[in-house]
Amino acid sequence: MPDAFSRFIAFLAVVMALLFAGLHFHQGHIIATLYFMTGAVLVTAVTRMNVRRGVI
Repeated sequence: MPDAFSRFIAFLAVVMALLFAGLHFHQGHIIATLYFMTGAVLVTAVTRMNVRRGVI
């Protein structure tokens, strides 16, 4: 059960980061857009590494 919950939280983090990136892109804030896109990529990469190692 904790592994499914951790994956769900990681998924929500990526979705929220992408939504915020889209919002800031629409408003013309390029630095904030890059910040949230980088965060989404990093959360995805860390989650994928943990899933492969069996941590999650």
